Amino acid sequence: MTLFSKKITLKGVGNALLSALVLFAVSCTQVDDNLGTNIVPPSQKFEVEFATLDSDITGYLTYTDSISTGNFDYAYFGKMTDKNYGARTTASSLVQFAYFVHSDTIAHEDRDAVPDSIAIVLGMKTVGGDTTKVQNFDVYRVRKMLERKTTYYNGTDIREYIDEQPIFTCSYSGKPNGSTTFDTLALRPTDAGREFIEELWSVDTELYPNDTLFMKQFNGLCITPSGTSPEDAAVYGMNLQWDTSNGPQSYLVLYGHDYPKGDDPSLVEDRIVRVFSITNSTTYSRQRAVTAVSHDYSAMEGGDAINYDVAADAPLENPTTRGYVQGFMGVATTLEFGDGFVESLRALCPEGGSIFINQATMYVDLASKDYTLCDVAPERLGTYDNYAKLRSVADYNYVYEQTYETELAYGGYLNRTFGYYSMDLSLYLQELLHDDSGEVSRRITLGMDAYDYLEDAMVALDLSGSELPVKLDITYTIIGK
Repeated sequence: MTLFSKKITLKGVGNALLSALVLFAVSCTQVDDNLGTNIVPPSQKFEVEFATLDSDITGYLTYTDSISTGNFDYAYFGKMTDKNYGARTTASSLVQFAYFVHSDTIAHEDRDAVPDSIAIVLGMKTVGGDTTKVQNFDVYRVRKMLERKTTYYNGTDIREYIDEQPIFTCSYSGKPNGSTTFDTLALRPTDAGREFIEELWSVDTELYPNDTLFMKQFNGLCITPSGTSPEDAAVYGMNLQWDTSNGPQSYLVLYGHDYPKGDDPSLVEDRIVRVFSITNSTTYSRQRAVTAVSHDYSAMEGGDAINYDVAADAPLENPTTRGYVQGFMGVATTLEFGDGFVESLRALCPEGGSIFINQATMYVDLASKDYTLCDVAPERLGTYDNYAKLRSVADYNYVYEQTYETELAYGGYLNRTFGYYSMDLSLYLQELLHDDSGEVSRRITLGMDAYDYLEDAMVALDLSGSELPVKLDITYTIIGK
């Protein structure tokens, strides 16, 4: 529906006439804006108009468990609850480890060497949640190989990869200072864990230089919050990057000691350290790491209306007047432009003519004007035609934006003063206007900014049917009338 329309007429004139108009404007104090309109051919007139469309835009809550998580710089684990909206998040990670370095570089045939403890040293960062809560973790042995050519998703079922019982347990709390601070997870072994330590300690060192052979014997570890961990704790990230000067930013450390045979071990004791890298860097290793994430929306208003992993051409159910966008691979909002909207858009074209969309700005209001919620809302929303693959609409070319360090006309930022997001969708609307074959999707998804979608952020949005429905302000030029 066109709510408002304003017309501006521009005259397309020849050079001679244009020069005459310029001279006239310079020599006279009063200007007649209509001068020459009677001699300008209709085909050279351009009319700029403005319209607002808000009809037949239906909102849905959507969630996908098909986001690739096998190429992250961090492996995530923990539990957290959004205190504003009630959404609960659980993250677990499968990580491979490989030999990096060890201190016992000489033979120990004349010594009795034994292991005594094991730990994970890591560059830790906080995703979000309450870091004051002590969180308990179970560490499982991975029995199924993580293949480098396989794509793994956030919906990966970790139970398919791990033993039934954990081999270690550990606890953690606090707020780490990113990758610059190394934290230690001291692993408490079960009976199976002590067997694992002995196996790792006595492994044939010929396997060390060969990642593939080593990881066939030791497929990796899985870190997951235990059943006793509080739901409202925090999600943490383990740094998987490789520093060219210092090596891996996370690693498994096996400690041991030895002493001469027959001597009192209390008199002579040498500390032995064996280090195994935990990384996702293809430059330095063949290791993989996969994060599995699940979200529980049973305590969130409207959480029962979410559409899970709907195919691109499948109908959506449960239209809603309240949308959500959540970070860390959570719920998103999908807008569907129905026949009524497309008809209203095409009705802007005059009979026998067409239009060119100069600018089409979409406004999406926050559901609550409690501006304290702006602090936990995403700073920017991205617009996608396939959120699982982070495939954006043409206006939101985030790859180009980052590559060339430029700023897109798209915008997408939160206006904190008035409590809305605005994004320029001119190219998308132009494509939709001229799409006669149905190749352009009538669905777009509002999700996190492509470079921030792993952040802890969440916002509720007003959609069509609410007091402040989604609307598009369109400035366009009539051509060929």
